[in-house]
Amino acid sequence: MTDVATLANALTAAFERVHHERMAGLPILHPRLSVAVIGARQWRQDWLGMLLTPWCMNLVIVPGSASTFVAGPVGSKQLIEFPAGTFEFIASDEADIGAFAACSMFSPMQTFADQAAAVATAEAIMVALFEPEPGGAQGGSRGDVAATSSGAGISRRDLLRGRVSRRC
Repeated sequence: MTDVATLANALTAAFERVHHERMAGLPILHPRLSVAVIGARQWRQDWLGMLLTPWCMNLVIVPGSASTFVAGPVGSKQLIEFPAGTFEFIASDEADIGAFAACSMFSPMQTFADQAAAVATAEAIMVALFEPEPGGAQGGSRGDVAATSSGAGISRRDLLRGRVSRRC
């Protein structure tokens, strides 16, 4: 990938194809959600963004051209450190994207009322991901609250740790 727009377009196209070819008709799909990439940015030597689909929301890392990051064999797991803490990613591979790694944030997506609610949550996660956890990775509970589509508050730490979601 050469830039953020190229990454976002490639991920969107690849997962729209997955949506229409492999996921079509499955009851897990949220009918009011569509595929989107939120907050795509260069991070270290790689590309990072939140992949929103009608079936899940995943933080995705795609190796950049000068990257030393290796996603690993499909299905393998690895821990990746961010300012907010360490997160488990699972290696994957998709046509037109190549090897990448994904960290599940939400699945299924029925928690969200609509696309706007899912996008707002994805944006909040992308901001929180780069905020250092008070007291380091093993610090105490955060006082910040991220809004969910239901209006209930959850801590950013719990949101980022996946404590409010089921895995893809």
